Amino acid sequence: MNLTFYGGANEIGGNKILLQDKGAKIYLDFGESFDFGEDFFYEYLAPRTANGLEVYFEFGLVPKIPKLYSKDMLKLTNLKYEKPDIDAIFISHSHSDHVGHLPFVDEEIPIFIGHGTHKVIEAYHKLYPQLFSIGEHNNINLFKSGDKIKIKHLVIEPIHVEHSVPGAYGFIVQTSKGAIVYTGDLRMHGPMSEMTMEFIEKANKSNPIALLCEGTRMSHETEHNFTEKEVEERIDKIIKESKGLVLGYFSMVNIDRFMSFYNAAVKNKRILVIDTRLAYVIDNLKEKIKVLPDVRKDKNIRIYFRLSKSCTFSEKDYNIWEREYMDKMITYKEIAKNPKNYVMHLGFYRLIELVYLRPKNADFIYSSSEHFYEGEENEEQRKVWENWMSHFKIKFHKAHCSGHASKQDIIEIVRKINPKLLIPIHTQNAEEFKKFHSNVKIPEKGVELNV
Repeated sequence: MNLTFYGGANEIGGNKILLQDKGAKIYLDFGESFDFGEDFFYEYLAPRTANGLEVYFEFGLVPKIPKLYSKDMLKLTNLKYEKPDIDAIFISHSHSDHVGHLPFVDEEIPIFIGHGTHKVIEAYHKLYPQLFSIGEHNNINLFKSGDKIKIKHLVIEPIHVEHSVPGAYGFIVQTSKGAIVYTGDLRMHGPMSEMTMEFIEKANKSNPIALLCEGTRMSHETEHNFTEKEVEERIDKIIKESKGLVLGYFSMVNIDRFMSFYNAAVKNKRILVIDTRLAYVIDNLKEKIKVLPDVRKDKNIRIYFRLSKSCTFSEKDYNIWEREYMDKMITYKEIAKNPKNYVMHLGFYRLIELVYLRPKNADFIYSSSEHFYEGEENEEQRKVWENWMSHFKIKFHKAHCSGHASKQDIIEIVRKINPKLLIPIHTQNAEEFKKFHSNVKIPEKGVELNV
């Protein structure tokens, strides 16, 4: 029984892990690395999507593996198409570093996805068809936490975990040698931490021979591991003290963060204003996530319609799916009249709305990835953002907590699961795992690791 890491080894993201055991072959995730192609491509210098994997193979960006990719993806390559020999691909959650390369694989390979993850994927593909797609697949299977899925002699049990996106899972895989546990991405400091606790408990009971454990935040000691509750408290304080419009940015699929902003807005007797895209996401997830408000009916929510085409806010100016929300329409005119009545979601590519809103004494709460503030690659965008804040004299705040477990929580997770072998993944600091476990194997990209 062996594992081959085609991604996620000594890097954060890009998980693509092949498990082979007595004739059974499954992948755990099939993601794209965060730095995928950045050494060779820039803006409009990019591979032609219609040409398949030809350019990706040229630069070694996608592993050249037979019996895996679709005929269409191989048409201009020197890798001959053969019928796939992969029994299944299991997806832990919807982030691109876990699903991004699914469009490359053969359509006949069975894909197993959590029912919540599938909803997120459908919503994002509807909104951004050119940017987000998992490709065409003839055999998509939905699972829920606790299901037992048999693939030849393997039995795979998905168990929900808490992450910054809904519908995230870890897996327990029963093999001929014993249980292999895969964490996916998870955390312990949000409102649904009991899901991660359930995963840990079941993983421990499986008496695992190996644990594939994420370590995104193993790079440094955290002075304070902010919780989602503390983030909500900070947002509440900023809103309470604000003398004008409060603006905020968070990822559209970070449901916990949406609820933090919603709760803080309601507590301060303000209306939460979201754009049509965020309204569509929340509307489509509320069936799966009962805590979510009904954006069509909730009196604490209004839906922002941008100025478009006719400049009259006419129904014909908007997509068909947007028109369903016109009963809850609010425009810049209404917000500008009474800015203290509102908290408004506003992302980087919607900053143009500030020209119409013309806010005074406004506050902006940045509540998304810390990565925005790190590294030279974000410098240009950061500068533009700062210029907009400066121009409109908007006070800038940060209020965020990570979607990944802290270093101390990872140590505790490993201790409680108690695997015989620990394999660090999704981390740039794999050596740190050796400090708290006696049997650690650090995987190498593309190299088989026997278990």
